[in-house]
Amino acid sequence: MKSNVLRRLACILSLCLLLSSCSPDRERYSSESKSWYMGFGASEIALPEDSAEPLYIAGYQNGEEIEGVLDLPRASAVWMDTGERGVLLIGIDCVGLGRDTVGEIRERLKRFCRQTGCVSVNVYATHTHAGVDTLGLWGPVAIDGKNTDYMENLIRAAVRAAERAYADRTAGSLYYGSTELGELLYDSREPAEFDPTLHQLRFVSEDETNHGIRLISYAAHAESLRGDNRLLSRDFPGAVADGVTAQCGDDTMYLPGAIGGLIMTRELVEPFDAEANMRKTAERITSAVMSIRDETALDPNLAVSHVPVTLPLDNTFFFFAKFLGILGNETTRGKSDTGYLIHSELGVLSLGSVTVALIPGEIFPELVSGRGLGEGDPKALAQIAAEHGVERLLILGLCNDELGYIVPPSAILLNDELPYIEGAIDESGENHYEETNSVGIKTAEILASAFAQALRQLQQEH
Repeated sequence: MKSNVLRRLACILSLCLLLSSCSPDRERYSSESKSWYMGFGASEIALPEDSAEPLYIAGYQNGEEIEGVLDLPRASAVWMDTGERGVLLIGIDCVGLGRDTVGEIRERLKRFCRQTGCVSVNVYATHTHAGVDTLGLWGPVAIDGKNTDYMENLIRAAVRAAERAYADRTAGSLYYGSTELGELLYDSREPAEFDPTLHQLRFVSEDETNHGIRLISYAAHAESLRGDNRLLSRDFPGAVADGVTAQCGDDTMYLPGAIGGLIMTRELVEPFDAEANMRKTAERITSAVMSIRDETALDPNLAVSHVPVTLPLDNTFFFFAKFLGILGNETTRGKSDTGYLIHSELGVLSLGSVTVALIPGEIFPELVSGRGLGEGDPKALAQIAAEHGVERLLILGLCNDELGYIVPPSAILLNDELPYIEGAIDESGENHYEETNSVGIKTAEILASAFAQALRQLQQEH
């Protein structure tokens, strides 16, 4: 299919050199006090009623329209501060968000940031493969699959969620806890490496009549409904959030971890039934969340740092999609296989003894843990974190951009005839699909360097 895309796009490329840009937050900031202040807000993303454009389902085949609704996607937000300026996390139930969409959300929140003292707006996708196409890649071949009206509704919902989160702000304490849930996961690509830990950040309000807030981090693709599904859904991240809230009353957000590679949840029902499998998966994760008992109180120290990154855009398919207006990343001319560079960012959020790496894509777990890395690969993020005194490292993927898969350089294998267009088959017969959805071979190294720089900036701030 991508071969056809290449042939069709090549003849019109010269007519489509349209650049977009957005201005991410680059400020470093740190603050500490005697209390945490947090708030939660959410808003459903309405489906457009009279749109002339179809709604394509994301994540699998091209040109497949949504046929019904299991549950509506949401924008959820958490505000956090320690008595001074604050930070926003906004989670969107979708497959991914380009820099243009993140930039528009930040633009519309500029007045909000001035009024509230917000220094950092971070927008991530839960990566549900049962969501509306928010990247444009799953429309008919060479056609932008995004629905303009839906994208406007998404942006408005993100802004409403942010405003509600700040209005909900209250003082309290923040705790970190975890449990192991590795038997639910598998890695569909060798070497088998994934993070079996389910991480939780739990906020408890000083006001006993107020709700709590939970941020649940788990490293699995949100596709328990699998590829034949055509019903709109938040998939298991939404069901987990709903399940935790139903059991304890706490507002809950799901954060995707290091899911590249491709980390999946196992099928839990036989014979397979998509909705039953999604519910069973969510029940298993919810039960694990509610089992967490051994928690550590986090000192109310908040710090955030953002580092701009410039990456060689080697992926020919991404290159054509960008200049057709399908992908909204900012690009400039530079040294790469396509002659262009792509601009993004990496961030670090420090919450007491927990450090959250804000990764703009789907990073392979090997690049975090260091297990399974080979010659020519960069330092693992865990090693870099340890060298900078980080006690606990969490990954928040697909944050502030979607660069696709972030693959260890030693594991990259490209098709000789159509690199990045068709997958290559290695000696064991494995299809290196992930490379076709990656920016290029230097991405992992550049992001690792940016992570170290972001940590240094935090240390300088302190």
